[in-house]
Amino acid sequence: MKRSKIAFAIATLTVASSAFAHGYIESPASRAYMCKLGQNIDCGNVEYEPQSVERASGFPANSLPPDGELASAGIANYSQLDRQSLNAWTKSPMTAGPHTFTWYHTAPHKTTNWRYYITKQNWNPNKPLTRDQFELTPFCSVNGNGQAPAARQEMHCNVPERTGYQVIYGVWEIADTANSFYQAIDVDFGHGGHNVPDETPAVVSEWSKTLTGQVAGNNLQPGDKAIARFFDAHGEVLNMRTSLTISSAQQGDANQWAFDLAESINAQHSDVRVGVKDEGGNVNPVHGANSVFVREGSSLRSVAISYEEQKPQVNETLQVSNVQYSKVENGKATVSFHVNTSGDVNLEAHVMNHMGADKGYLKQDLNNANQDVTMTLNDVTAGHHMLKYYATNKAGTLFAQDVIDMMLESANAPAPAGQYDYSFPDGVSSYKAGTVVFQPKDGKTYQCKPFPYSGYCMQYSATAHQFEPGVGSHWKEAWVLKN
Repeated sequence: MKRSKIAFAIATLTVASSAFAHGYIESPASRAYMCKLGQNIDCGNVEYEPQSVERASGFPANSLPPDGELASAGIANYSQLDRQSLNAWTKSPMTAGPHTFTWYHTAPHKTTNWRYYITKQNWNPNKPLTRDQFELTPFCSVNGNGQAPAARQEMHCNVPERTGYQVIYGVWEIADTANSFYQAIDVDFGHGGHNVPDETPAVVSEWSKTLTGQVAGNNLQPGDKAIARFFDAHGEVLNMRTSLTISSAQQGDANQWAFDLAESINAQHSDVRVGVKDEGGNVNPVHGANSVFVREGSSLRSVAISYEEQKPQVNETLQVSNVQYSKVENGKATVSFHVNTSGDVNLEAHVMNHMGADKGYLKQDLNNANQDVTMTLNDVTAGHHMLKYYATNKAGTLFAQDVIDMMLESANAPAPAGQYDYSFPDGVSSYKAGTVVFQPKDGKTYQCKPFPYSGYCMQYSATAHQFEPGVGSHWKEAWVLKN
């Protein structure tokens, strides 16, 4: 089997987003993207892949995504997104009227449209997201005209009147597949996240203005600090800074320390109030995401949470290089890569297809290893696949992970119509000047330089690999890259 090869070396590993036809709503930040930003917690795998919430098209008329699983699109790996309550998720401030929605496409894809739906005024935020919680006519629809969009696509929409906490559901419908991408956006129109029925007059509260940001964040360990920092137009207001040192594992729970820090801020500062505003205009902390309120005329604009964490010492390292994958034959293929580890490391690797189905799995202990690792893939077809791997030490601390995209090819893939499939010939062969050939090693086409050229692409021997198009060290002397 022939191999396609990519060079890939990692010293300090970070998560790489997939590069094939994925996307998420960047502004206002979707629930999944808030997970990537660290402003939502306990999100599971979607923290690394907010761009991959993809399922069959057809919302709201069809059965997919399933009711109760709209935020995750019914994908089991992202089921944490379906957790639903008044204070489960960080919210972006929202007002009725014109707003810009921005999709970030990690790779553009031919598009049918983008659509936006919003929850009904009196929906129940403590129940799962279902179709009957939403207005099923989109308040905004943007035609994609079957074209591939920009990587960062802005669209202008008129948001309807609402009060309190609402969810906007964004759908990116793809034109050349049967799928769409789904994104839930948590927004707050005021009244502290509580919905106020239309017939109930709003109570006038001294806490009339909501700051950008919330008192919420990650799970922490004993000894860590959570620090609330307040900002006005000139920068941080240092005398407002409030910190909480985590005293126990129980207090390290994100919901608990957010409550405790909110109480501490309220006790120390009389010009802000942290919590959730009730129908009487009073603000009290909750075990979850807490908003920050100030009086009209306050110069404060935003709040941010920072951490001083007692991170565990990790001495182990992992380097990955020389990732290779074979072509697909009879539903089988192989993926191999070289690993170099320092210390006692547990390596877990998965190969998944574009839809997230497992096609290969490996779990292996490596102790100061310097070796190749090979994975066998079964029931695979040509197309986009992802190699995902995780490295932990013996204490269970995750210290390295990554996602590598691969485009598997069929071993029997024909050359494009009207083109020769280039293969290095036995003995001596010749191509006429101007001939276009397909090079299966890189998937590109090349043209033998036109007349009056009479060089090496017209006649070469089986040992003269240096003139092989796109591969040989001197191919440019004879060939012109077409695409």
